[in-house]
Amino acid sequence: MRGFSTRSVHVGEIHTLDSVTTPIFQTANFLMNPDKYKKTSRENHIYSRISNPTVRATEQKLANLCGATDGVLFSSGMAAITCSLLSVLSQGDKAIFLTELYGGTHNLVRNLLPRFGINCDFCQIDEIESLSLDGVKVLYVESLTNPLLKFTDIEVLSERAHHNGTLLIVDNTFLSPYNFRSLDFGADIEIHSVTKYINGHSDVVLGFATSKDNNLVNEIWVKMYSLGFNPDPFEAYLVSRSAKTLALRMERHNDNAKRIAIFLKNHPKVQNVRYPIFYERIPKCYKQCPGFGGVIYCDLLTQERALKFVESLRIFKEATSLAGVESLVTIPSLTSHASLSDEELRKAQISKGGVRISVGIEDVEDLIDDLDQALSKI
Repeated sequence: MRGFSTRSVHVGEIHTLDSVTTPIFQTANFLMNPDKYKKTSRENHIYSRISNPTVRATEQKLANLCGATDGVLFSSGMAAITCSLLSVLSQGDKAIFLTELYGGTHNLVRNLLPRFGINCDFCQIDEIESLSLDGVKVLYVESLTNPLLKFTDIEVLSERAHHNGTLLIVDNTFLSPYNFRSLDFGADIEIHSVTKYINGHSDVVLGFATSKDNNLVNEIWVKMYSLGFNPDPFEAYLVSRSAKTLALRMERHNDNAKRIAIFLKNHPKVQNVRYPIFYERIPKCYKQCPGFGGVIYCDLLTQERALKFVESLRIFKEATSLAGVESLVTIPSLTSHASLSDEELRKAQISKGGVRISVGIEDVEDLIDDLDQALSKI
């Protein structure tokens, strides 16, 4: 082994491996500080699963975007949802969830939370404002639901929830913090799949939970590192990069989707186009939204027609994700909500011929031409 050596960057000396008899840190007169291990801190970056400087900088940037005091970044949106719920719910607690939720959230609520002794009920969006919240620990909703784009009146629900001592958790992924900030209207915790609009380039899978209550944030952070849902620092860097263009991208998403929704609404082969510009009633808290994002839902009546439409598209790519700079399309009953039974799909009002379109930031005329030629084939 002679001749194979390593350099100590601390003392600038060269040691052959068979001559090193003391640890390099001791050789360099590098003394550990035991105090930093006595209390786990988000600013004391002793281990990357617990806290990382790049991740921390991104968390603070995203919290600012959401109008919060702090937040926690996760390895996925589902990790953010899971840790947020487990941070505030215990055995014997009761939680109510919208029926019209992302399929992955449905899975979590049906299959995991009951194992912890948490009582979970579902409620349809048109019933939720009159629902009794007595004894309910958590009310979980989406500001704009996936995929039917129904509004939840966050302002009204937060007042009722807080009157009953209930925490309101809002998944605000579909609107993004550019279009809407649920914490400004009384939500206790706001959640984002950062994979979607905040990152917006389809090259990262991350989640984020944020609040104006630092005690809640701290509880969520402890669950994050305890369960190992920590994010990758390089992906955190990419999100920090992407967040710089959030406003520019959202303006284009909003405008493109509005024009495409009008085109689809007037097309004879499309049924029941759902996009907020067509709604007769929009809750007051959404009146100042600069736009409603890039997701449109439309019904092509049958799954066969929907499949033919998707297969005929050229610019729009078939993918289960959404909210990237490129335009995507998917059939929710086969993808994001495939875990739901036929009865659950019916209750959620999701048609087997329903198509979710995620409008990107490409030239809108090119996108409309692509949709038109694909519709001509069904």
